Amino acid sequence: MEEPQKADPSRLGELRAKIDAIDESVHRLLMQRAVVIDELIAVKGTAKSGAAFRPGREADMMRRLAERHSGHLPLTAIEHLWREIISTFTALQAPFDVFACGEPVSAIDTARFYFGFTVPLTLLDSPAAVLSAVQEGGDDRLGVVGLTGDDGAWWDELTSAHVVARLPFFDMAGRPAASPSLVIAPPLADPVPPEIGCYAVQGLGETDDLGEGIAILALARSRSGTSALVASRLSGEDLAIRLGSHLDIRPVGGYAAPLAFPAP
Repeated sequence: MEEPQKADPSRLGELRAKIDAIDESVHRLLMQRAVVIDELIAVKGTAKSGAAFRPGREADMMRRLAERHSGHLPLTAIEHLWREIISTFTALQAPFDVFACGEPVSAIDTARFYFGFTVPLTLLDSPAAVLSAVQEGGDDRLGVVGLTGDDGAWWDELTSAHVVARLPFFDMAGRPAASPSLVIAPPLADPVPPEIGCYAVQGLGETDDLGEGIAILALARSRSGTSALVASRLSGEDLAIRLGSHLDIRPVGGYAAPLAFPAP
């Protein structure tokens, strides 16, 4: 029986030194990023004209990250690390709070995965409470509302705030923080047109065929009728043409299209 081969101590030391050098480089680059953020703050000035969250730019960053990623390190691990970096540096520019609701473990996992541990997180008991916290709290609050519960037509209460992102952004099987959710925010400081619009639609019938390219994200029924939260790449005008002028259709925001990965 052959004896297990012993590792070469000098080779192990060499590899550990490489890891230490890489770690130091990563740390120095993060500190350099902080210096650039300080310069950015100085250039932009201190006036605040909306929430600092930039979902369109962040979606572009995530797509570039996925495009250049390779190797056996899970992409979602890189996604979480990058999200921590983005959220922390965003908070350095303009501190903000996150409010979430839903099943506690799932809601906290989702919020912490995407917004990190530097940003304060408050867990509330309902989407209505999250909307109140965001809409009544100024431009330094974000809300995370899950799409899996039966919480009533909370989207009908969106007035000053709106949908700005959908989670998870990387749509893949078996990923962590996989609970479908929407991010709610006050008007953004640097808004860009969303790729997918969200609409509150009143009066959909039980058997209405919405057609291709239109998805119901959530649905609530009551004695007064049916309210749906609908997502589509169509404009509000084209959506009204498709669904019918008898419906009450109101835009409530939108989001960058999630990046889907085929099942392995």
